[in-house]
Amino acid sequence: MNIFRRIAERIVAAGFSLAVLWLVVTQIFERLDQRMPAFLAGVLTYIVVAYSLLPRLIQFVLMVLRRGRVPRFTRTGDGLLADPVNIILIGSEEMLRHIFVSAGWYEAEPLTFKSATKMIWAFVNNKPYQTAPFSSLYLFGRRQDFGFQQPIGKSPRHRHHIRFWAANLDPEKDITNFKYWLQTHALDPNQPVMWVGSGTKDIGFGLTRHTYQISHKVDKNIDQERDHIIAALRQTGLLTQEHYFDPGKFIVGKYKSDGRILTAYIEK
Repeated sequence: MNIFRRIAERIVAAGFSLAVLWLVVTQIFERLDQRMPAFLAGVLTYIVVAYSLLPRLIQFVLMVLRRGRVPRFTRTGDGLLADPVNIILIGSEEMLRHIFVSAGWYEAEPLTFKSATKMIWAFVNNKPYQTAPFSSLYLFGRRQDFGFQQPIGKSPRHRHHIRFWAANLDPEKDITNFKYWLQTHALDPNQPVMWVGSGTKDIGFGLTRHTYQISHKVDKNIDQERDHIIAALRQTGLLTQEHYFDPGKFIVGKYKSDGRILTAYIEK
């Protein structure tokens, strides 16, 4: 049954690709090419397709195929699957910041026009930017609260990094239900806080798999990155009660993982 389902999905994907190609060539590029130079028409076509058309069409296809119901994935602003959740730390915001600073990591600056411009300059000139910003990913209906990074080399092209979302530690909620990860959760400062993290390794720049938007290229071995982050935190002596939540293996997009999520407490 799974074989027939995969074949059907590939047929749908192939048909979808051909339809998009026809739409781009005959309905978008040709019309723009009649009104402006070919180079400008090509650039404008890319912007429209990569940042508007493809994200919306892919969302529709995923909805039809009922794909992507992996409960522990973050999402892009377009609603597409992004990086998987692989680390959950329990403790206060102050404790979380302290353990990463103690491990020699840097907190990422908010993404603004100024920080984005500085990052582009550092990338082009191969200069260090230890607090370079992160793009926005979404969990619990909101973008990450903050994140940390460990630079690799002299520019922000390569880095270990992790985004975090705060959530109250509520034993009555079922975190294995995918709806839980998409809902907006109000935070109660009087309750224990768990920091849901998505750690990945940037290995350069490239185009995203489905929409061809310009973005960091991510190492597909996310289990190795999870283990690297945890090893760095262990060296601080502030990590305790480590356990692995094991929802099962997955192969989604560019990622292949054992699916385990490390949970641990941060000591004061």
